[in-house]
Amino acid sequence: MRFLLVDRISDVAPDTSIAGWKNAAMTEDYLEWHFPERPIVPGVLILEACVQLAGWLEASSSAFDQWFLLDRVRSARYYAFAVPGDRIDLSVERVATEDPARRAYKAESHVGGTRGAALEFEGRLVPLESLEAREAARRSWAILRGENA
Repeated sequence: MRFLLVDRISDVAPDTSIAGWKNAAMTEDYLEWHFPERPIVPGVLILEACVQLAGWLEASSSAFDQWFLLDRVRSARYYAFAVPGDRIDLSVERVATEDPARRAYKAESHVGGTRGAALEFEGRLVPLESLEAREAARRSWAILRGENA
């Protein structure tokens, strides 16, 4: 099963940055037990949403030839909670690396203008086709960009 944790991609600067958002809904299974009396979006899922955005940045910047796979979280700092009903704004920026086969990123999340997380992570590039058919990824991209209306 694949969990898409990004609801919309709002802005892309090829090879540089990407932004989007996730809507936190009470109907998401993980919120039932995290936590029963006060549901909050787990920080690791905010990290995963940013990693997915990094994947979309690499895919869209490479004619859907490459995808990003996380292998190291350098820093994860959480400042505020996201709860059901919140729109979590996400931004990811590529930072320089010495190895062209690797990528590093800085990311942030915000809810209502308040910073929720500051993240730094890195990983490697893999052929997109090793994970998903290129045309399926293009269709998902169009949906996430709101281009299929």
